[in-house]
Amino acid sequence: LGPLVFHGLGAIAAASWPGYDPIAQSISSLVHAPLGVLQTIAFASGIPLTLGWAIGAGRTIGATAGARRTVRLVFLLQAAISAAFTLLPTDAPGAPTTFVGELHLGTFYVYALATPVSIVLCGRLFRRDPAWAAAARPSLLAALLMLVATALVPLTVAGPLEPWLGLLERLYVGIPGLWQVGLAARALAIARPAEARA
Repeated sequence: LGPLVFHGLGAIAAASWPGYDPIAQSISSLVHAPLGVLQTIAFASGIPLTLGWAIGAGRTIGATAGARRTVRLVFLLQAAISAAFTLLPTDAPGAPTTFVGELHLGTFYVYALATPVSIVLCGRLFRRDPAWAAAARPSLLAALLMLVATALVPLTVAGPLEPWLGLLERLYVGIPGLWQVGLAARALAIARPAEARA
């Protein structure tokens, strides 16, 4: 549910802001929209939903106790990043840079590094688990796409791709979101036969 809630609330916040350009403007700037509280709620929703995902995924994904613990830690880190985005909003467009705004940008860089590493770790665990082996290659592909997107970040921050910042950021957030939804679908597919046998 996390990615769906996040993007759904963000879309409503964007629709409330006349002149907002999702191609050029960042997701984080939506906290300054007329309904910007919805974007703040979108960031905040990532905390309980990702914590729930960490618990559920930590019970389902991984062939060993150590692997399941790694999965839990990966998603607990993602929940902490959601908390940081919630508590440290970006500066308003055109406003002077503040310390909190710098911390928000720092959180983005942590996200940029932690997310592909998290996906690679999960992909390696999937490879060792027969029930999840089919998810290994899509995970590595998602991580590769994230790394390519990370390499483009310097070009979007005061660079030649800056007019495309919003679109690239949405793709950047969308890749792990789509990966997570795919994992949830796989987990449900694995759980249903087990429930039928019970």
